[in-house]
Amino acid sequence: MKNRPTIKTIASDTGYSIATVSKALNGSRQVRAATREKIIASAKRYGFELNLSGVQLRTGKTYKIAYVVIAADPDNQEWSGVSHGDLLSGITHALADTPYQVALHQVSDYQESLELIKTLVINKKADGIIFPGTYANDIRIQYLLDTDFPFVTYGMSSHSRPHAYVDTNNQLIVTISIQRLIAKKHRRIALLEADRELMNSVTRHRAYQKSLAQSGLDYDADLVKFGRLSAAFGREMFFQLSSLSSPPTAYYCANEAVALGVLSGFHARGYVHGRDAVINATDDLNISNYFTPPITTCYLPISRSSYVLGEFMLRLLNGEPVTKLQKLLLPDLIERCPDILE
Repeated sequence: MKNRPTIKTIASDTGYSIATVSKALNGSRQVRAATREKIIASAKRYGFELNLSGVQLRTGKTYKIAYVVIAADPDNQEWSGVSHGDLLSGITHALADTPYQVALHQVSDYQESLELIKTLVINKKADGIIFPGTYANDIRIQYLLDTDFPFVTYGMSSHSRPHAYVDTNNQLIVTISIQRLIAKKHRRIALLEADRELMNSVTRHRAYQKSLAQSGLDYDADLVKFGRLSAAFGREMFFQLSSLSSPPTAYYCANEAVALGVLSGFHARGYVHGRDAVINATDDLNISNYFTPPITTCYLPISRSSYVLGEFMLRLLNGEPVTKLQKLLLPDLIERCPDILE
């Protein structure tokens, strides 16, 4: 029968003295935070029966990271791309060898997410908060900055005060993609975007406008559509755009769910990809590789982004300044089609 782990086991594993391990497990303030975290993580790995509730009472820590997400309407069966489970998986993996656990909080809308965040902070129900889907002017971010509560966002914002975030380099990748399509002689390029208040949507829209201007092309508001990213949205917008007197020859989609909807519209209208128009997209799951035909995408694995979210949360809790916890990840441009009209 395997021996039960003891304080001596943890001391041997971490290299700290029995006295230091004992103090750490009992929440002594004489032990540095980084040392305590290492010791508690070791105790967790060995299955040491730590009285975590007692430690929480003494230190005021919950060892919980709240992940706050706006969930899709339960009556909506439409695929909209990356699920919150995909993001949660990477965060959980980053926290795996620590005493921290992720607590999932699903809300129905932006206002409810703000109220929940306030409740978590006021009642000290978490040590840190992570949430995706940032707005350009995000009240949630402002509140957390004002209360000096640890948080990391999946998305930038336009706030003047810095905060920790992970995001796709939307400006650069849209610039590269639109300039590539222009170089391939496309002059009518549609942009199918998310809610216009979201920061990533604002950033991509600006990059789209700037790329057109730099190439001497006029901006046509009729070619830009904002909405809830889903296959249904992509299909509906394609039907609208393809009915214009001068329809687009290229569709740049904010995610692959929208691209799938546009591709479905191609089939319904008898469009041939590469003859009548082409589709490009931002891709998180590599599903675009299995479309018929496979389309050109800007691919950034969601596991990479979500892992950095968890990593940044840990570094923030260990006292690292937020200015060192801001990262823009650049997707890989995967050219699967020539994207030149025949």
